[in-house]
Amino acid sequence: MNKIKILIAEDVPSLNKGEEAILMGMLETFRILGDVEVCLYSSNPQIDAARYGTKIKVVDNKMGRAINKKILPILVIKIVKFLYINLMHLLFALLYKIFDQNATKIMKADIWKEYCKSDLIIIGHDSAFGFFSHVHIILLAKFLRKPTVVYAGSVAFSGRIRSKLAKFILNKVDLITLRERSSYEYLKKIGVNRPPMFVTADTAFLLPPASFEKVEEIMVKEKIKSNRPLIGMTMTREISCRAFPNLRNPKERYDECIKLMAQVVDYLIDTLNATIVFLPHCIGPGEELDDRIVAKDIYQAVRNKHKVKVITNEYTAEELKGLIGQFDLFIGERLHSVISAISMLVPSIAILYPSHRDEILREVLDNKWICSIENLDIGTLKSKLYEIWSGKEEIRKKLINKMKSVKERALLNGKLIKDLLSQNELDSQ
Repeated sequence: MNKIKILIAEDVPSLNKGEEAILMGMLETFRILGDVEVCLYSSNPQIDAARYGTKIKVVDNKMGRAINKKILPILVIKIVKFLYINLMHLLFALLYKIFDQNATKIMKADIWKEYCKSDLIIIGHDSAFGFFSHVHIILLAKFLRKPTVVYAGSVAFSGRIRSKLAKFILNKVDLITLRERSSYEYLKKIGVNRPPMFVTADTAFLLPPASFEKVEEIMVKEKIKSNRPLIGMTMTREISCRAFPNLRNPKERYDECIKLMAQVVDYLIDTLNATIVFLPHCIGPGEELDDRIVAKDIYQAVRNKHKVKVITNEYTAEELKGLIGQFDLFIGERLHSVISAISMLVPSIAILYPSHRDEILREVLDNKWICSIENLDIGTLKSKLYEIWSGKEEIRKKLINKMKSVKERALLNGKLIKDLLSQNELDSQ
C-alpha cells in the first residue's frame, strides 16, 4: 500500500505542550493506517520544525503575513486577512481547473503542493474550528476531491449567524469526530446531518510518556529529589485572570489568584511536608502565554520557598507527561496537563474556566475534582486537597478502570479515518 499523506491544515503550536500532546496523540491514532506522512501548517515554521523534527513535515503558512499589522486596526486586519486568504484559495482553485497539477508551478508556495498531494485533510483539532478560519480550506478540499475530517475536536458557537455558518460548512466535510457529547448534541441541534459524526476522545490521552530513564535524568537536572510527597502544578495567566470576577481589573484578579495559590502551596508544605514542582505547559510565544512567569510570581508570594521548585527549562510533551507521572498529586490550570496526569494515574484537581471542555475530564475525573476558577476560595481548596489526599489510593483505582475505555475511544479516531479512506478507495474504483 502507498504511503498515506495527511495534511493538518491548521497551526498546532509546539511551544504549547498541550497542543503538542494532541498532535503526538494524533500520530498514535494514525498507526492503524500503516505508512503515513503527516504535514502541518505553521505560522512559526522555524520554531515548530525544530521541535517536531522528523515526525512531522512543517509547511510555512505565510498567507496574510504581508498585511501591515502596525498600521491597521485589529478588526480590519482580520477582515483583510480573511478576504485575502479566501481570494488566494479561489485563485488556486481556478488555476487548478485550467492547469491541473501544473497550477503549483504558478502558485509555488508549499501549501498548494501539500493540498494536491494529500490523501486526507484534517481540521478542527482541540477547539480550533471556526467558520472564518476553515471555510476556504473545506471548499478547496471539496473542489480537489480530498476527504476532510474534523478530528477529535470541540465545536460550539454562540449566536444564530455563527451557528448557521457552522451548519453550512460542516455539512460539507466527510467525517466529524468529537471529544465530548455536548459538541455532538450542539451540531445535531443546528442541523449538521450530512457527514457521519461520532463522539470519541481527546487524542492527548494517547500521548506516550518519556522513558523512566529519561525522567530520572530530568529530575537530576532539575534537582528534584524523590522525597515524598511530590506535588505538581501548572498555572496559567489566562485562567488566573478569570479568578475573583467581582474585581473589574484583570491585574487585580490575577494578583489575588497568585496570593490564593501561594496559600495553597504553603498549606500543602505545612500539612504534608510536600515538595511542590511547577511545570511550564506553555512557554509562549510572548509573556502572556508563558507559564514560567506565573509560577515565579507564585513562588515570590510563598513562605516556604525551600520546598518549591520552578522548572524553567523547556521539555517535550512526552517528557512532561513522564515527569508528571512521578507525582503523588497534581493541580492544573491547563486542561492537557491534567489529561497527562490522570492518564498517568495521578490523582488530580483541575482548575478551569467553565466551558464545554470540562466534559473531557468528567469522562474520567469525578466532578468534585473539577473546580471553577470563578468561585475559588482557600477554604474550599483546602477541603478538596484534604479529601483527595485522603482518598488518593481509591482515586487511582478509579482512574485505572476508566482510562482503558477513554484510550480505546481516542484510538477510534484512527479507525474511523481508515474506514473513510477505504470507502473512498472503493468508490473510486
